[in-house]
Amino acid sequence: MKYFFCLLPFLLVCCTSKMNIEEQYEETYQLKLKENNLLINSLQKNLNDKISNQFDLLNSKKIQKCDSISKEYFDYLQTVEKEIEINGFEIFFEGDDYSKKGKTYIEESKKYLTEIERLTESENLIERMNLIFNTKEIEPYNDGMYFYYLDYYFKGFPKIQSIAFINDRRKAILEFENELIDELIIRSK
Repeated sequence: MKYFFCLLPFLLVCCTSKMNIEEQYEETYQLKLKENNLLINSLQKNLNDKISNQFDLLNSKKIQKCDSISKEYFDYLQTVEKEIEINGFEIFFEGDDYSKKGKTYIEESKKYLTEIERLTESENLIERMNLIFNTKEIEPYNDGMYFYYLDYYFKGFPKIQSIAFINDRRKAILEFENELIDELIIRSK
């Protein structure tokens, strides 16, 4: 049922509209961004409640560290999202090579993942975070042909798709932070 409601806006746009396919994609991604931003606001409120009600000093420091690492990366991605909105995926490239911003994106993603992994003992959480934030080369067809991360996810795609990709990463940061803080709170009891 949940999937039906997720597909409903897309179906309504596709079936009742005289928009071309690009406009339909644009509209669908706009709806996804709107939904993500509502979820991001809700996750941030939830995090603020958890952090403000934390009194255990040992885990409080870990929670503050988790929050600090997550906020820094979240804010960085928010800046990237705004830059993509203006200039598109091209911010990541100079010709066929990564630009300074492209290299910084890869470095910041690796830094976030490494620092957050140090705070958890959950192998499952680490594995899931690696699925989302890993920036290694991509082998989509298991045929030995690899694509560079930024090429695979950004190069040649419309601005709105790149924005939605970054926005999803911002949402994932908050979801994982909520989960990690829950883990730290439970461990302290």
